[in-house]
Amino acid sequence: MDFGRKLCVGLVFSFCLTSAVVAGTNEAGLKFLAENKNKEGVTELASGLQFKILSRGNGVFHPTVDSSCSCHYHGTLVDGTVFDSSVDRGQPIDFAPNQVIKGWTEAMQLMVEGDKWELYIPSEMAYGDRGSGKIKGGDALIFTIEILKINGDKVPALTCDPETREGCNDKELKFIEKQDGKSTEDTAKEIERLVVMTQKKMAPDLLEWVERRLNILRRKNEKKDEL
Repeated sequence: MDFGRKLCVGLVFSFCLTSAVVAGTNEAGLKFLAENKNKEGVTELASGLQFKILSRGNGVFHPTVDSSCSCHYHGTLVDGTVFDSSVDRGQPIDFAPNQVIKGWTEAMQLMVEGDKWELYIPSEMAYGDRGSGKIKGGDALIFTIEILKINGDKVPALTCDPETREGCNDKELKFIEKQDGKSTEDTAKEIERLVVMTQKKMAPDLLEWVERRLNILRRKNEKKDEL
């Protein structure tokens, strides 16, 4: 089997799925997902996709749906059977979120460069009842995916939580430290100042930093309002 064929089998590019029938996850997959969603560190989205963040990257952008990304991935069945792995081949590949199975499409747009996630994907967001190779119809899948580089268009990832420090890069963490202890009034004044700045012409990287500071300050104020 050549590399191109392996790629189609392992990642299921969207054009490979045009004839697939979407069906529900089989009993083994449902059992796995029901137990897995309660494990520490696992998040379940409204779509049914589950993920666990293995390591956070320092990227500050998400890929757009049609933005090519260089990635490593490792795919297994819920019993641990490996069916495809760029990691094992030692060769990352390039693809966009809209070129792969639905579970990947959703997850990739939430990730930034350097992020490494483990995905737990219901069958209806993967192969459906069609299956392929070692994958049977209705199988839930487990993928480890790492975005090494976003090659195309990007959107700012405003994920920094000033309360937990999760999703923050080093620059944002330093800014949070400077803001700690400031009053609600001082924070409000700084928000007003930054809002005015967003209306001025400036370099894209400077505007992005203004927006990141606004995100942090607004979240800090929201948290204070809840107390």
